Amino acid sequence: MHLRAAGDDDEITESHCVPSTSPPTDVVSRPEIGAPDRTNRALKAAVMDPAVPSRFSPRARDIAATIGVHDLLTEFQSLEQDMARGSNGLSLRSLAVRQDLSDHLLLALFEANSIAAELECEKERAEDLASQLEEIRNDVQQARTVMAILADSISGVFAGTFLLLGSEILSGIIDLSGSVAALGFGVAALGGDQAYEFTHGRNLIADIWHGNDAGRQLPDAVWRYLNAPVRANGKRSRRDTILGSWRTRLGNPGSTQERRMAELFFGKGGIYRINELRYRSEMLGLLKTHVNLMTQDLNLLFLETLHHRPPRMEDPI
Repeated sequence: MHLRAAGDDDEITESHCVPSTSPPTDVVSRPEIGAPDRTNRALKAAVMDPAVPSRFSPRARDIAATIGVHDLLTEFQSLEQDMARGSNGLSLRSLAVRQDLSDHLLLALFEANSIAAELECEKERAEDLASQLEEIRNDVQQARTVMAILADSISGVFAGTFLLLGSEILSGIIDLSGSVAALGFGVAALGGDQAYEFTHGRNLIADIWHGNDAGRQLPDAVWRYLNAPVRANGKRSRRDTILGSWRTRLGNPGSTQERRMAELFFGKGGIYRINELRYRSEMLGLLKTHVNLMTQDLNLLFLETLHHRPPRMEDPI
């Protein structure tokens, strides 16, 4: 059965999860504050010399590169080292770099949280509709089951009555008719699946599926994070992991079912059934989980910029 949205149901068929604004990705710019030549020399040395120890963990350095602040991180450490050696006149520059680094971190954090909130909203929208359709299906199946029981019972009563009256042929016909009706209602009770028109104009999971920059809706920092390796020196990215899980819900690779499901999930929407809504909810939830992991790395980098860690020679910046 296909239910068509109308009137007040627009909030179900049309997504209300789209953010009210789409913030530009490069809002924060580095302050133009002069610095002594020795600071520039230290910065170049830290960037080019892989033997310079870093007080930042590998995860912190990776997320810094992801959000585009690796140079700020290098300069921040160079300034700390110069100030620890007693160099004067660097306090203002150090404060400016720290503020710039914090601004970029906060912007990336807000972007990740915004995407996670939108994914959660879309996930709950699909779950809510699936639950409503499931309730309708259960009601339909229950009604058909009752009709099957009634048809079998009523036919049995009439068949027995005519049999007592001596009309065996008529009794047999009624009994057969009742059995056929009960079978029909019983088979129908196994069905009753519901469908609903469900659209999603801004479809974040489509970015992961198509994997290109044309019309991409995910922020640059989030996109780079999802395409980064899950483990250091690994080849499998977070996006690869997500796609590997999604493909099990689409059908055999290259099949007609896979093409139909991909068009439904990663397009503008269409007629969804209950199991397809459940699949979409699971796909959105998995993507949200990986985006939330980005906030953990951002938090780690933020904490490491606030608290000093002893440099380790095996960790070049």
